[in-house]
Amino acid sequence: MADYIEVKPPAWLSPYIEAFWLRKVSGSVSLFPQGVFDLLLHNEPLSYCGINSQNSSLRAGMSLLGQQLYAYHITSSQPQWVLAVRLKPFAFFQQSHIRAYDIKNGCESVNELFISSYNFEPLFTWLNALNDQVDNDEISRGIHLLAPWLQTQFCSSHFALSPTLRAQTNSILDTRGNILISDICQRFDTSKVTLRSHFMSHVGLLPKELCKVWRINHFLLHAANSNLNLTEASYNAGYFDQAHLNREFKSMFGQTPKAFLKSQVVSTPQIASLSIQNRFSGQYDPF
Repeated sequence: MADYIEVKPPAWLSPYIEAFWLRKVSGSVSLFPQGVFDLLLHNEPLSYCGINSQNSSLRAGMSLLGQQLYAYHITSSQPQWVLAVRLKPFAFFQQSHIRAYDIKNGCESVNELFISSYNFEPLFTWLNALNDQVDNDEISRGIHLLAPWLQTQFCSSHFALSPTLRAQTNSILDTRGNILISDICQRFDTSKVTLRSHFMSHVGLLPKELCKVWRINHFLLHAANSNLNLTEASYNAGYFDQAHLNREFKSMFGQTPKAFLKSQVVSTPQIASLSIQNRFSGQYDPF
């Protein structure tokens, strides 16, 4: 029993979805970029605010969290459970009228795009009836209710994954963001202009931005799961020196790594480390 549960998708959804997660949101929850999209389902309104953006209100229903380059907060004035579908970076919705780069560093309500196309009422009824603590069987019920709609989105003639984009994304993941853009271009026989355009259209980030996100994620994993000091953790994550880490970290979090790690409540790094560890260790395969 817990107030955060994450489960892997069934095999037929694993090419597109990293995981489903269920979290109790009461007040403000601090989150940070992980190089993925999150589709949020919630019975009560939410608000989104990034460290470099204004607060935006999200009506009850379905919201789409875009790729992020900055730490952000999701807030609920009423305690509620939020069910999320975490999409892989190359598996953005292709039938929607929102482009991946349109919601970069933002979160938007997508009720008009999706709610009218499927009967979500049983899912929201289930979500509203959840107790204070839930288990894996409970989230499995929610996934079962959502699965038919997900099938219409990903298992249709309108949706096709790009093997090249997937391989290019994996080249960044495999190196934890420590790869030169020129090396990616050489490996896949493409120009920097074409690579940038392809990533912005489908991933919502530039290749170098995805490198930055996953390199910082790698640092946070070292910092949370080892006895290394910050200098050793930064070196192991591929940073040239502490100053290099501080520059990138402050641009994303608005504070130094030391200040950030000291300010975190116990559950926040544990939840984040679970996702990062699963991603980097191949638990979300096929990636």
